[in-house]
Parts: sequence; structure tokens; C-alpha cells
Amino acid sequence: MASIEVDPVGLLTLAGHCEEQAARIGSVAAPSLPGGGFQPSVATVQAAHADVEAAGARLMARMQQTATAAATAAGAYVSTDTSSTKDIAEVGSSGLTAV
Repeated sequence: MASIEVDPVGLLTLAGHCEEQAARIGSVAAPSLPGGGFQPSVATVQAAHADVEAAGARLMARMQQTATAAATAAGAYVSTDTSSTKDIAEVGSSGLTAV
């Protein structure tokens, strides 16, 4: 089984970047439409803005989920490494030798 190296700091950096991008996406607002004009065109533009806002909301939620997953994974890796280090130290202090 091949081993992998995980960089918890990198995962936390990714989480922070995703949170920043989610906040940026969430801050985008559709421009207001001037009154009057040809009504079907205004309705079409409003529908397009609603579609863009819905897509933005889905993207923002996905970015927040990715940030949470990355931060959780970083914590899990650190916890596992800390636990494994303690386990290895206990084996080493017990006086057992490798066969």
C-alpha cells in the first residue's frame, strides 16, 4: 500500500481560500433594473438575474462545504498523527525490539 503525505496547513489554507471565495460570491448582487422599457425584455433580464443568483447560491454553498471538509480533514490528520506519535513512543519506551 502506497503512503501519502498530507499537509494539514495546506488543507487549512484551502479551507480559508474557499471561505473567502464563498463570501465574495455571496456579496455579488444583481444590478437594479431601470423602470419602464419593453416589459418582456425586463422580465427576461429579471429571470436571468434570478438564475444567476440561484447558481451563485449553489456555488457559495459548495465552496462552504469544501471549506468545512478541508478544515475537518486537516484536524483529523493532525489528530491521527499525534495519536500515532504517542503510540510509537509507547512502543519505543517499552523496550521491545523489532524482529
